Amino acid sequence: MSFFRWLEQVGITSHPGGWAATERLLALLKPKPDDLAVELGCGFGRTLAYAAKKFGVQVVGVDLMPTLASKACSRLKRERLRGFTIAADICRLPFRDETFTAAWAESVFVFLPKPEAFFEVTRVLKPKGRFGMVELTWRDEPHPNYCEQTREFLGVERYEVLTVQEWIATLRSSGFSVEVAEKMPSHALPSPLHQWLSDFWDLARLGFGLARQLPAQRWLEGAQKIFNLFRYTVPAIFIAVKAG
Repeated sequence: MSFFRWLEQVGITSHPGGWAATERLLALLKPKPDDLAVELGCGFGRTLAYAAKKFGVQVVGVDLMPTLASKACSRLKRERLRGFTIAADICRLPFRDETFTAAWAESVFVFLPKPEAFFEVTRVLKPKGRFGMVELTWRDEPHPNYCEQTREFLGVERYEVLTVQEWIATLRSSGFSVEVAEKMPSHALPSPLHQWLSDFWDLARLGFGLARQLPAQRWLEGAQKIFNLFRYTVPAIFIAVKAG
């Protein structure tokens, strides 16, 4: 079973940097009530609902996993927020050119082909549309063996961590100008207690879920991968603007 299918079953869609990174991302992106915004890789809709409530923005959520997209949509309806979700591949978005004024993603593009995925984001954004993302970058020196080992362990086609300069170069080559490239100090950042507890609970469920479904040796291998995630990488926030 692939990593994404497993997360879909367990019900976890956490990301590096946790809720503190989410709040920082949206504070820098500054969505407005008259925006039509899309979240790429919306998971269960936690960030999607937060953005709709805090900023009054109309939201569209996209996720590859139909169950996640459906649950995110149910969340929006339950909280009476403006928006909907759809199950789709980010590299083949089912939207017309220049549909959205804002877009964001959290720990998604590390799994996607680059720059193809960024070209698709550029396509669906209006001129001067804003795009923000939280993505992994190297804490110090790159460790390419970590990427290969993690890709094989997760059972995914791609897992590629870039340096901050490589992320910037990829965004620029896709038609964006980069306004913010902010490397965060760690994965464990201060956040409100209830959000911190939610992040901690997701991490605990991830560990217990792996323990229940994997042999001891594989569980230890997974624990090592999580340790290396904290050892070798940190989250970074990027804010980019499509050329007008």
